Amino acid sequence: MKKLKDINWNHLYCFYEVGRSQSLKEGARSMGIAPSTLSAQLKSLEENFKTQLFHRSSKGLNLTSEGEVLFERTRLIFEEGNKILEQYSEDAMGGYPVSIGIEDTITYDLASEFASQYWDLYTSFGIVNTLRQTDYESIIESLQRGLIDWGISLQRPKNKQFSYAQIGSFEIVYSCATELYDKFKNEKDILVDIPFALSNSDETMNRAILKHLRKLGVTPKEKIYSDHQEYIQKLTERGRCVTYLSKNPLKKYNHLTFFDLDRPLKVDLYAIWKKENESLISIQKLKNLIQTKLSQTPYMYENIDYQIEISEVEDDKLNS
Repeated sequence: MKKLKDINWNHLYCFYEVGRSQSLKEGARSMGIAPSTLSAQLKSLEENFKTQLFHRSSKGLNLTSEGEVLFERTRLIFEEGNKILEQYSEDAMGGYPVSIGIEDTITYDLASEFASQYWDLYTSFGIVNTLRQTDYESIIESLQRGLIDWGISLQRPKNKQFSYAQIGSFEIVYSCATELYDKFKNEKDILVDIPFALSNSDETMNRAILKHLRKLGVTPKEKIYSDHQEYIQKLTERGRCVTYLSKNPLKKYNHLTFFDLDRPLKVDLYAIWKKENESLISIQKLKNLIQTKLSQTPYMYENIDYQIEISEVEDDKLNS
């Protein structure tokens, strides 16, 4: 029976590089070896595993179904290997994707803006995925289990194994159709007499909002709940309800008027990561973005060619 020590890990890494690019030529270039040498190592791996891993044709290489299964397993191994090398090296390795856990709350729009600007900083090292997290506890659990690399939450962690930094502070504002707003003499009456819309998935924020209104002597006569923020926005635009949101300065809101009361409710948004990962380029880039703050005019957004350059798209695939 074979054991781990019997596996030729170099051959397995060759398979990973070719599977990642789906190209023998690109795999050889990334490893700095001749395509013929790489091809021979792939054949040795197939013979050792007694399994065909690639379909070979004049058009190139494609993974077989068995090859796809093996690639997913090797991907996890070598992406983690890049993190290990980076942990104990002064070099920025990259070569692994980052997963961001974003708490499903009112500031999701702004958190997404922060995450998309993070993409511009990290994309030369790997791709960036996002995962919806139901609450703060879900983010902490996902960090502990290694399901996400860092998260965005309304709460600061209490556990000392985590680091955090504030990435923004946003005022919660109330919103209604402009025509509806113009018909009322007093803003508080809008919140009392017009149905007040709340999100089913944001119970923590709902409690904070209703508590804030009670302190100001405002009790909505009727409340509606929905799982769909788009539905609430449509009703708000049509003047059927009033709601609350964290206004994104980068987004245009047509036909809506925003207002707050005597004491606006402020919400802080935090990035959270494990202290042990602070040497990784994924966290270094996060800290760089935190230091520069959320940009309202991110320069890379205007550079459409940026992703083409990073992805190393060949010129013959592009319009001249």
